[in-house]
Amino acid sequence: MTLRVRKSAVGLLFVAGAIFVLREGEPVFVPLLVSVLLAYALEPFVAALMRLRMPRGLAVVVLYVIIGASAIGVGRIAQTQANAFVNDLPATIRDLRTTLQKTSSSDRPGLIERLQRTASDVQATIDAAAVPVAAGVKRVSADNDHFDIRDYVLDAGRTALAIAERLSIIALLTFLLLVTGDFYKRKLAMLAGRRDDRQLTVEVIRTIDRQIERYLVVRVLISVIVGVATGIGLWWVGLTHAAVWGVLAGVLNTLPFVGPTVAVALITGGAFLQFHDIESTAAAAGVSTLVAVLEGNLVSPWLTGRAGELNTVAVFVSVLFWGWMWGAWGLLLAVPIMVSIKAAADHIDPLQPVGELLGR
Repeated sequence: MTLRVRKSAVGLLFVAGAIFVLREGEPVFVPLLVSVLLAYALEPFVAALMRLRMPRGLAVVVLYVIIGASAIGVGRIAQTQANAFVNDLPATIRDLRTTLQKTSSSDRPGLIERLQRTASDVQATIDAAAVPVAAGVKRVSADNDHFDIRDYVLDAGRTALAIAERLSIIALLTFLLLVTGDFYKRKLAMLAGRRDDRQLTVEVIRTIDRQIERYLVVRVLISVIVGVATGIGLWWVGLTHAAVWGVLAGVLNTLPFVGPTVAVALITGGAFLQFHDIESTAAAAGVSTLVAVLEGNLVSPWLTGRAGELNTVAVFVSVLFWGWMWGAWGLLLAVPIMVSIKAAADHIDPLQPVGELLGR
């Protein structure tokens, strides 16, 4: 009994230590894992260029040039759309203000007026309950904070610099992984020791390769379906820049559970800014919600089931855990990490119960 308790305590300490290391090591683990995922995604394109008799290094360089040129083109398109949105914003705000004034000038007080009255009543109640100040004593407020645009600009600059630094590290690591090819996989197989262990390691690596490739293909296909369906639906209800909203919905769909919710919220806000009425806003929100519901309950289960991925409960728990560990990066990496764990567990006898628990 004592030995069993000691083993349980050691196991809990090991798990707690692993969680601590993963959480504190986020600046190291996240770029590495994202680079590995990008290397898996880009490897088919490198292989296609190599079939044109290009050396691997040259193929990777050409692919990076193509990606850079595509990013510049997409950036220019996004800038054009953003400029159009900014140009329309004054008219949108003016129309919204007119709508609110019409609502407030009606016999029934509008929402803004009711909120203002409620705030005034609350402030009056607080002032009445405040301790009276003695004569000759000046009340001093402890809140001396004031809005300074320079502070926000500096914070935004630091955030942008940190993001650019991390993206640069990811790009460099991805480049090195693509150039080296299977070098590190062969090293892992050699480090396994005995021949049987090396064979098992190679089999596990191949399984992980297949599972990650299937996951990436399915994820891209689902995002394209969501983006196209959302864009067409929003165009049908009359929302401007429907293609941009569709692309945004498709990109956010890569974040399980959280991404579709954020997309619906943003589309609803954009629709309200344009239409200024509940009916049209509800139509746009309904279209985006319908697409998200169909994707989550029909498209994703069918496609991911064919790809042999995880069950829904395992995906949800992994998203919660890795999102808590690494934030937005954890949401992006949650499913690929669990897919790799399942692929390894299916080939390692002591871990097969884990694979069974995670699988469909």
